[in-house]
Amino acid sequence: MSRSPANKSGIYMATFRAIESSGPEKERLFHDPFATAFLSKSWQIIIACCSIQLIRKIVAASIQIRWPGTFTAAAARTKLIDDMICHAIKNEGINQVIILNATYDTRPHRLSPGLPVHYVELDHPDIQRRKRSIINSLGGLPAVHVDYIPLDMNTESISDVIPQLFHREHYKSLFLWEGVTSSQEARQAEMIFHYIKQLRSGTQIIFTYADRAVLENPKAFYGFHRIDRLLKRAGENWDFGMCPNELRTYLDSYNMELRYEGGATDYRAQYFGEKSKNMKGYEYFRLARAEVK
Repeated sequence: MSRSPANKSGIYMATFRAIESSGPEKERLFHDPFATAFLSKSWQIIIACCSIQLIRKIVAASIQIRWPGTFTAAAARTKLIDDMICHAIKNEGINQVIILNATYDTRPHRLSPGLPVHYVELDHPDIQRRKRSIINSLGGLPAVHVDYIPLDMNTESISDVIPQLFHREHYKSLFLWEGVTSSQEARQAEMIFHYIKQLRSGTQIIFTYADRAVLENPKAFYGFHRIDRLLKRAGENWDFGMCPNELRTYLDSYNMELRYEGGATDYRAQYFGEKSKNMKGYEYFRLARAEVK
């Protein structure tokens, strides 16, 4: 949310979603027909070629060499979050999804939970302008209204920009925040969790974070040194992590109950099954789901 427009993480995730979506319908975990719109022309050509299985395998293998574990972890994590959101809408009364640091997330346009849901996206105003321009240029989008709220967390707080009407009694919200990996974002997390804990019981948040152990002993985690080097070149610095064993206590201090916590090994196994035994890398990137008590 406070990251500069030079932030690359949204592009990386759109690339991974586009590659996964290029696979056969019976094999892919999800389908995002809009992801390629955010990519460069050269990558759009590569993605088009990924409809050929051999080329898709070569592209995935190249990513594995350069960024160990990122593609398979991102695909499985995306599917897990999709399932969590749809389940919450269908079975738990969630009717408002608020996406923090939305970058090029397309869930409002590609998820079909079968019930009405209000989507809100918060992000750096420059990233948001680019995204809206691209979205508006696409044809065939489902008729879904999204409220876009510019937010620069360097100068603003979430409570300053979210209208109170989004917290009326008939709304039950789920927040999604992918990427708490820097000390700056850690400070933002304190403010966001403090904000959410004041909302109605049953309000939920799904967020991702890095295991603190990878920062304390990076050599113990396969491939992290490569990813860390590439992230720094892209202007992103991972310098904050959380200890999974301490997460429940941390959330309890914000009146939240931990409902799910798992790393890439867990969600790859959930969605790739036996194939996941041959996947490695990115085990330190974890996902949690919590609910206001």
